[in-house]
Amino acid sequence: MTGLSLLAAAALTLAACGSTDTPAATGNATRSTSSSTGSQEPLEQAIAGMDAAVYAYGIIGANLSGAQQRRAETAIATLDRQRAVFEAALGHTVNEAAVAYALPGPVTDGASARSMAELIEMKLIPYFDAVARTSTGATQRAASTAASKAANRAQFWSADGTASPGATA
Repeated sequence: MTGLSLLAAAALTLAACGSTDTPAATGNATRSTSSSTGSQEPLEQAIAGMDAAVYAYGIIGANLSGAQQRRAETAIATLDRQRAVFEAALGHTVNEAAVAYALPGPVTDGASARSMAELIEMKLIPYFDAVARTSTGATQRAASTAASKAANRAQFWSADGTASPGATA
């Protein structure tokens, strides 16, 4: 899976919520054209999912304030670091994400922002699990850690962003 189809799959992950409609990723993003074999496809899908999640967190964070907004910013930084690890495991650069993604619903206030953040994190977990199943060593450990962190972030957001300050991003 390459090019825009990979981005569309990532957007579908975020927007699906049980739907079979494929939302559009907009922009001029492309992926590397090297063939996906074995563990490369799950890595590429996870990267595309993280790109879409980072986009969503930008919108989410704009609808939050204080500690919750900082938590959204921390999630972006964490996803960016995880993306770099997955990209290094691929062994080649993956081009930047689309300019915009279709979100599964509107984000208009703090409650909808928290709900969207929880949904996005839950949608990322299967991607990280797929990387963990198809990789070994440091990449497998990074994917398992990414899945765990996504679950922790989802739990934080499901609790209306009122979890203890010691919760990890």
